[in-house]
Amino acid sequence: MVIRARPGEGCVFFSYGNAKYRHNKTNLAQCLPARGERFHVVIGASPFNKYYSENRIAELLLWANNHFDFARVFVPDTPTVWTLEAGGYSLDEALHKTRRQMRYLNNKIDRAREAADNAINRVDLLPWSLLAKYGNYANLEKRSRTAFATDSEFQRECLAATDEVLENRRREGYQLSDLDRLHAVDYLMAELPLILFGPELFGVQSLTFIYHRSLQLLEKLFAGEFSIKPMHGQHFIIAHELT
Repeated sequence: MVIRARPGEGCVFFSYGNAKYRHNKTNLAQCLPARGERFHVVIGASPFNKYYSENRIAELLLWANNHFDFARVFVPDTPTVWTLEAGGYSLDEALHKTRRQMRYLNNKIDRAREAADNAINRVDLLPWSLLAKYGNYANLEKRSRTAFATDSEFQRECLAATDEVLENRRREGYQLSDLDRLHAVDYLMAELPLILFGPELFGVQSLTFIYHRSLQLLEKLFAGEFSIKPMHGQHFIIAHELT
C-alpha cells in the first residue's frame, strides 16, 4: 500500500498520524517523488460485465485522477474473441459479439471520461491490441507462458480461473473440452504482463492494476505462492463501493 499526503498537506505523518503539521510550501514538493517517478494506474474493464456502469467508471476515473499521475483503462478486445471461441462460438460469431460489446463498453468509458471533467485529459483507453505492440510485451507474456508450462500449481490455478470465465461466456449447452480450456487460457496469458510486470512494460516506477473483484489466482500470485511473482512496484487493488 502506498499512502500519500492529503491535498494541501505536506506529510503523510500529519495526514494520517499524530505529527504536528508545519505549513511550509517550500517543502511540500519534497514529500512526493518528482513527476515521472510517481504512480501509474490501470483500470481493468471487462465486456459483458454489468458492474461497469457509466457512473461506476466515472467514479473510478475521478478517484484515479486524484491519486495517480497517469491513468489508463484497459479493455481486452482480442482476448475476448479467443474466450468466446473457446466457449463454442464460431470465429464470425465471436468477432460480432466482441465488436458489439466493445462499442458499448467504449462508449460508456468515453462518456465517463467526459463526466470526470479534467480526468479526460489524463486517462487513456488501452485496448489489448495496442498493449501487445509495446516493445517488451512479447517477452513478458513469454514469462507467463513459461510459468504455466513448468509450474503445476500455477497451471492448476490458471485453469480454475479460466473455467470460471468460461462458465459465463460459453454457448448454452456447449460441452467444454480440455483443448477448449487450454485455448481459453490465452486470455489470461494476455493480461498477466499488465498485472504482474506493469512497471517494466510501461517504464514507470510503480503501477497499480484495479479490478472490481478478487481472484484466487491473483491472491496467490501476490502472496508469492508460485514460481512467477509480481515485480517490485506492481500492485493490485479491488474497487469497492463506499457505503
